[in-house]
Amino acid sequence: MRLNAALLILALGSPLRGWALDRSMVQICDDGDEWPPFTYYQRVDGKPSQRIVGFSVDVISEILNKHQIPFHIELPPWKRCLASIDAGETYVMALSASKNPQREKQFLYSNPYYQTHYYVFYSKEKFPKGLTLDTQANLNRYRLGGIKGYAYSSLDFVDRDKMIRAANYPELVKMLKAKRLDVFAEDYEVLAGIASLGSLDVIGDKEIGRTPMPGISSNPFHMIFSRKNPRGQELQTLVNSELEAMRRSGELDRLLAKYVKR
Repeated sequence: MRLNAALLILALGSPLRGWALDRSMVQICDDGDEWPPFTYYQRVDGKPSQRIVGFSVDVISEILNKHQIPFHIELPPWKRCLASIDAGETYVMALSASKNPQREKQFLYSNPYYQTHYYVFYSKEKFPKGLTLDTQANLNRYRLGGIKGYAYSSLDFVDRDKMIRAANYPELVKMLKAKRLDVFAEDYEVLAGIASLGSLDVIGDKEIGRTPMPGISSNPFHMIFSRKNPRGQELQTLVNSELEAMRRSGELDRLLAKYVKR
């Protein structure tokens, strides 16, 4: 009863003073393959350090530090991250996830707080005149690649069961160049972020072309929370309230501008 009343107060935008927030450690996970510029290991002399940084890290830091809630972020394999949150064990939330029907049954979602844009990447050797797509469904003509465990929730007109899955982005690019797949669809901002780290430059690769995905204006991302851990609902409500305040004040845009140039 006390928790429900507190959630109602927060949802209505009332001050948080007097609300007995759980201020124990929050265990957070995200994709172990990194998701720059949103979540990634800071580079020192070109090599990954142990420090996790990025737009999403800045946002959750702002929220939890404001309420004096300690937290710890780790980047395990993505499937392990999701399984732990789903089971209500160890991790109670993740910083970046897209929606699909199955995930919505498993997790609580924050409001969207950033978006990416899908591009289709292809081998210029296979498509020397470029690749023309009238609709998303045109991708079903080709061997479409993707990353294991990723939802690709915006690909509504693609047979995702037939996608050829790679373990990570470097492997995905190798498979494209080895002609084991024809095309792959990924978030431009993330691949540009990876390129900025100096590890894999798909954007600047002269062998790879790209074209905007037809029919998709943007791909929204959310934080997700455990349904089985009772703290998940409390964190969802807190995060949604603070995200709205940060949106109204322009703080979300200011934080994003550090990482994504307009």
